[in-house]
Order: sequence, then structure tokens, then C-alpha cells
Amino acid sequence: MVKSMIKKVLLFIVALLIVVAPVIAAEDADCKLINSLNYHKGMFDAANAEIYLKIPLGSEAAHVGGDEQDPEHYTAGVPFAFRPDASGGVWILDSVNKALKLFGKDGSLQKAISIEKYGAVVRDFAFDGNKGFWLLSALDGFIYRIDMTGKLVSQIEGFSGARAIETGVLEELLVDMPTMASILRFGDDELLREQYPCDESLSMIEGVGGKLLAFEMGEKNASLLLRSVASPAETISLAEFPLDIEDPAVKYVSAQVIGHDKDANLYLSVTACHETSGAIYRDRIFRCTAAGKILAQKDIILFPCLAGDLPRERVVTADGKVMTYYVDSENNYVLAAYSL
Repeated sequence: MVKSMIKKVLLFIVALLIVVAPVIAAEDADCKLINSLNYHKGMFDAANAEIYLKIPLGSEAAHVGGDEQDPEHYTAGVPFAFRPDASGGVWILDSVNKALKLFGKDGSLQKAISIEKYGAVVRDFAFDGNKGFWLLSALDGFIYRIDMTGKLVSQIEGFSGARAIETGVLEELLVDMPTMASILRFGDDELLREQYPCDESLSMIEGVGGKLLAFEMGEKNASLLLRSVASPAETISLAEFPLDIEDPAVKYVSAQVIGHDKDANLYLSVTACHETSGAIYRDRIFRCTAAGKILAQKDIILFPCLAGDLPRERVVTADGKVMTYYVDSENNYVLAAYSL
């Protein structure tokens, strides 16, 4: 399941760092501020992301809605979700302006699909193969299936409180339902196929055979698992990711399965912080085989994104970049990517 609890902890750490990090950094020569966050010296040479796409916040067609366009505060001041497509463009869920928009790499608006009739707040979307999209309208409890023009194909109800949706290698709909402590799988016929009782270590990213991947986190180790049986739960151990920092106060605070590239390589991330100062000692992304063998890894510099409880904060492009977002000082919504 998407790590909502871990996200809340991370958001608290980020907020704490922005307030107290200058004092900490002044007192500790081993730490310094980067992007307003407190980093340990082991991260000083970590990689920064390259800007992939920059879109102004606003209400015009080629903009996406932010805080100023959202007086009802339906969102956290940024689009709920973004997903790259195979051509290099990016689909962005502009919930505030009631549209699903495709932007080219040059920032131009290539397509806009109206979603105004699909609920007050569409909080996530997923690809329905190359036929269209699934839209999650969690306030009214519906998931809508639409074609590439925005025309309704069908709808499923009963999803009040759902956090996120996903489609994977099997092109079946997965729904994260925190109220049920489960992930639900639906076939192409929209009938429930499987229910995965789970904690927050289970992702909606599929591994071999369409089985869901889990990334269990301890203080000093993270374990990549394949959920071989939905219920009762059975798992297969794939790989271990030990934290190679001896300081007992430095612990993992996040372990995430991010997604796949076009070659079916798997992308993961781990984050470790000092338990008292909150200093970031590790934020590392991995490219792995389906079995969890590490092919590449890189330490990266974070952005202080304070938007809470988004369906996801990082995605993988078809050519194997890890993409995230932030809002810059000029009030642009920026998508940035790390290469491995």
C-alpha cells in the first residue's frame, strides 16, 4: 500500500528541517543546507535533478492549477498526479482546472480532456492501455473509465476514501483502499478479482507474473518481496538493501517501489535520516532487475515538497529516468528527472 504514514513522517521532518535546520547546520560542520533541507556531508555530492518540464501555475489552458486557483482548498496546491507517456510527453491531472492535460517536452499543451463531469475532485488517474484512462473521484466514491476523448465508457462505485489507482503489466485496475487496509484488483470486466490485505509496505507496482511488490523497511534494512498469494498473504524474498551507515541514530524512514521502465527494469528508493537532528544521510534510487539485482544506483538531492498525501511523488519514464516535482520561486510547476 502507498506509504501514507511514512509520507506524514517525512513531511514532518521536512517541515521541521525548514524551521530548525539553520540552527542545526550552524552548530554541526558536518551538515549544510541544500534546497532548504539539512544534509549530512556524505550527501554533499549527491545528484541534482534536471528540469524536464516547467509549467506556470494558473487558470489558462496551458497552465495547471495551484493554490491561487483553488479557493476551496480541494488540493494541496499542486496537481494530484502526473504520468509520463511513451513518447516523452507527460499527462498531468489538473484537478483544479478540471482537465487531464498532455504536455510535450517543450512545455506546449498537446491535448486537454475535460473531466468536469467526473466529480468535484478527481485525485488520481491511470492509463487504460492505449484506449483511455481510469479516473478516481474519491469524494463521491466512483472510478470512471473514459476514452481518449473524455467520453464515459463505464463506472464502478464503492470507493469512498480510496487514495490511489494503478494499472500495471496485466493492465488490470488496482485500487488502494486504506479504509479496508487492502489493495483491490479488478479485471478488464471490472469485477473484483483479488483483495490484498496489507500494511503500508505493499505497493501497487507489479513484479513477475503480475504479482505485487512489497518493500518492507526496518531501521537498518529494507527487504524487497514479491506477494505470491493475495490472501492469506504469502511472499517470496527477492533482495535486501542494508543501510551501510554505522551510526545507530541514522535509520531508514522510507522505502518505496517507484515503477518500471520500458525494458521492465524495476526502480526503488530508500531514505535515511538522523533520528534527532533529522539530517538526511541517504536518499538513494536504484535500477534493478525483476529479481532485485542492482544494475545502477545514485544518491539524489530532494526538493522540499510539502504537499501532503499525494497518490505518488515519483514516477519512472519509459527510458528509465526517475521523475518528481516541485514548485519554483517563480510559481511554476516543475517536473524534474534523475538519470541513472
